[in-house]
Amino acid sequence: MRERLVTLALAVAALIAFYVLWLSPAPAFDPDAEAARPTTAERRGNGYAALYEWLARAAVPVRSFRERYTALPDLDLPATGNLLVLSLPGIDVFHNDEFGALDKWVRRGNTLLINAALIDQPGWAAGRESGTVVEIESLTSLEFETKEAREARLDDTPLAQRVHEADERAAKKGDDDEEDEESTDEDGNAVPKSFDVPERIALTATGPHALLAGVKTLGLETDYQADDWSLRLPYDNFVLTLARGANGEGAMFEQRLGKGRILLVAGGSTFTNRALGNDDNARLFSNIVAASVRPGGAVLFDDLRQGLSASYDPARFYKDSRLYRTLLIVLAAWLVWVLGSTRLRAPAIVRHDPSEAELVRRTGDLIARTVAPHRLALRLFDQFFAALPRAARDGGAAGVAGGTSAGVAAVGAANDADFTDPAVAAGAWHWLERHAALLPQERDQLAGWYAAARAGQALPLVRLKLLLDSLEKRLNT
Repeated sequence: MRERLVTLALAVAALIAFYVLWLSPAPAFDPDAEAARPTTAERRGNGYAALYEWLARAAVPVRSFRERYTALPDLDLPATGNLLVLSLPGIDVFHNDEFGALDKWVRRGNTLLINAALIDQPGWAAGRESGTVVEIESLTSLEFETKEAREARLDDTPLAQRVHEADERAAKKGDDDEEDEESTDEDGNAVPKSFDVPERIALTATGPHALLAGVKTLGLETDYQADDWSLRLPYDNFVLTLARGANGEGAMFEQRLGKGRILLVAGGSTFTNRALGNDDNARLFSNIVAASVRPGGAVLFDDLRQGLSASYDPARFYKDSRLYRTLLIVLAAWLVWVLGSTRLRAPAIVRHDPSEAELVRRTGDLIARTVAPHRLALRLFDQFFAALPRAARDGGAAGVAGGTSAGVAAVGAANDADFTDPAVAAGAWHWLERHAALLPQERDQLAGWYAAARAGQALPLVRLKLLLDSLEKRLNT
């Protein structure tokens, strides 16, 4: 039974190790596990859970879209009158075939809303402005540039002179201002300055527009210091500016594309959980839904770009009851196999022929368990008296005869005397009392044990045996 319990314990430990290694939930998608990402499942500040639930309660069809844009035509939705919400930068890259599929989907009469973290820097997008600009250009053909890049582009000073002036400024600055320079990470990328408390960034609506009905200001929130980004209009494109920042640069744009349109907000926190209630943010999104979503259409949130893929959804996997039913069946079958049908091999028993000492020891153990102690003591005394010298045996027999003529016959039969008889043993005790090899305390101890044995009382057999052996050796020398 003990071997089965050990086997069960080891098997349970193996199951626990298997769960930890293979079935435990995967770590966060973002390298920064503490950063909340803009997904419909995220309930922290930067998520879209509040906006998602608001739309659902308002009976607006809403979905978490976790597939590639090539799957847009296969959705069970109308071909037109849908809204797709995309947040940039993402952690899942675009595939080349997605750009063409998205372009066709928008041109048919759908709306793409892009929330790009440029003029604000939430925690999930800090330091990734350059990647955001590249993704915006790939999706909309719109280019953005920083204030410094625009000034350098519009400066008519010759390039050689500008390089020379930059070198002089760097040399003049020296080592004293090194602590004021922007810190960099291990890859050499600039790390923006973080704020202890998120700062507000206000945007102002530009004028009358269907999307701006009741909208005067928009409020963004940034966790890190952001650069001033401005739109660089391409030669073959046109956009309508719907809102501007405090510096007068455009921050929200509308671009017509076929029968659809693209709305671009240069802020990644506009409709997140923490900023949805700021100023007129919620009113703006309500206007976008009213103008973009037609009967039968839906609002789609691109969660794939932020790491939530339809191919593997951990929450969905662990909520599936089939997983636990399967585990219970496997566990039950395993327990039946281990505890019922298996035959644990018992260790082989090697039998050896017992030695003489072992036989004597086992016989003594048997006798000690079955014979009363006082009877064993009487037998030990009987053997002791029988092993005494002939003088002791003769003395015992003579004591019985009492010195009469019958004493001669008793002495002749001394070898057959029964020392368990008190009268016969009294002669032996008389001889022992007069023997010089017997100490008084030994004689008293021996007499006491003899009396206890005759009375049927328990006594220490080991000590009695040791004393009798010692006396026997002394008396027979």
